[in-house]
Amino acid sequence: MRYRPFGRSGLALSTVGLRLKSEIFGKNHALMQKLIISALENGINTYHFDSPEVGFLQAAAEAFSVVERKLLFISATAHAPFQAGSPDAYVLAPLKERLRGAIKDSGLQWLDLLYFAPPGAAFLPEDSLNFLRSLQASKMLRYLGGTGETDDIAGMIATGLFSVIQTSFDIDSSWDKRRRIDDAVVRDMSVIATDFYPAVYRKASDVVPKEARRGFFGGKPKNPLAGAGTHAFLHQTPDWTPEQLCLGYALSQPSMSCILIDAESPEHLESLAEVPERHLPSSVPAQIEMARFNERAHKLAGG
Repeated sequence: MRYRPFGRSGLALSTVGLRLKSEIFGKNHALMQKLIISALENGINTYHFDSPEVGFLQAAAEAFSVVERKLLFISATAHAPFQAGSPDAYVLAPLKERLRGAIKDSGLQWLDLLYFAPPGAAFLPEDSLNFLRSLQASKMLRYLGGTGETDDIAGMIATGLFSVIQTSFDIDSSWDKRRRIDDAVVRDMSVIATDFYPAVYRKASDVVPKEARRGFFGGKPKNPLAGAGTHAFLHQTPDWTPEQLCLGYALSQPSMSCILIDAESPEHLESLAEVPERHLPSSVPAQIEMARFNERAHKLAGG
């Protein structure tokens, strides 16, 4: 595993981090613990939980107990998944109760990073802010972060509250999104990326023309160049899966401190954890740009 500096903090994050969603692992703690152990064995030190629910985090803390807590970077969302980022989610009483469970009752000892989402992230009550500052002063919370997409980033930067931006980034991310990310980096904010693998490219049948596909029993396609200039290359690059290529591309962006993956099994996690140690095929960046250009031209032509 490779590591990147987390701003000027002196901390180093694994370039690949593990995101754990409560809707998947909230009732399957055994699988979550297997994934965490596999991630630790692969050198991953960065973990994000989308819920501060105490039972969810307690199960994770049991798995983390095999390593020193100070070697890990653990983040969580300040609101329950069903609340999104509503302003009501961040009023003092419920926020205080959630964080007591997430930090003390869970056994995690402290949180390295706590995320807030719009629209509530821009309107944190003063008493809630004072409480968060007290947690930071007592070293039970280290950093505050904001989650959002292109139109949200400028607002989160403007608050001056956040050290980190978490946002999606993939091979189709717009230049506007990239510019907003650069704006955050210029202001000494770290960027953690999610959702690097677009769902639209996951099925070969959706992106590879029929004449460019191999037969049911293998063999050569009728016209291997039929998908040239499209996203077909994601399913045609030897020794790489489409997901690995998309992750490799996201990792090639120096502005990202870490890319969060969603793994379904230890084997799936290992296949992604090895990507930082591999060299992305030199043709891939050009193929991505060509596919993006051709798709844009096709849409402009009314296709």
